[in-house]
Amino acid sequence: MRTSFRIAAAATTTLIAALALTACGSDSGSDAALSSDQPSASAPATAAPAPTAGDAAGSKGSDSGKGVGTGSGKHTGAPAKSTGKSTKKPSGGGGDADAPCTGADVKLTATPVKRPVNHILLTVTNTSRTMCSAYNAPAVSFSSSQQAPIPVDKETIPQAVVSLAPGASAYAMVRTLGEDDGSASYRTSKVTVYFQGKVGMESTGPAAHASLPQSVAVVDSQAMATYWQSDLSAIDSW
Repeated sequence: MRTSFRIAAAATTTLIAALALTACGSDSGSDAALSSDQPSASAPATAAPAPTAGDAAGSKGSDSGKGVGTGSGKHTGAPAKSTGKSTKKPSGGGGDADAPCTGADVKLTATPVKRPVNHILLTVTNTSRTMCSAYNAPAVSFSSSQQAPIPVDKETIPQAVVSLAPGASAYAMVRTLGEDDGSASYRTSKVTVYFQGKVGMESTGPAAHASLPQSVAVVDSQAMATYWQSDLSAIDSW
């Protein structure tokens, strides 16, 4: 009887052990299944794609911006060096435009015109290297015996002072005689012009002289001149 009980107990023990082994095997299979879902520590990592040229340029650009506004004290570029020279060129011929023109810095020419009759054209050209201004009107003299320069027509005053850069010219028209009133005339081929200063009607500097290509008749009391003009058309029919 005891032997049967022992056999039965042994069988029971064997059955329990078998069940335990089955349970362990089931757990091991679950663990293995779970483990297969996770990457193995020994498996090689997937390689990242190689950067393209655009990525490299973008990365370089982002690196070049480092330090700008971050307080790092770094700058991405050095400021351009100043040469100390101005690129702006001076206008005109330089010098003081307020300086009056004189016979020392201009060339005077005198030319008889066909219309109006008994008129000559005076032209002064700045031959100096600096600017000057032909103020007011020419003080014209035809002979050494002339008591005073001929009168000036005030209706020909220009709107602005005639300033001459080097090589520029100013013009004035001169009437040598008017209607015959019995006054005696004389003939001359020489013209002397004195220049006026900025203030007043006084002459300044040396006079300019010109020779006419042919002599003209002059009556001092009838002679008259215009103001200096920068545009010849302003007086070509005076």
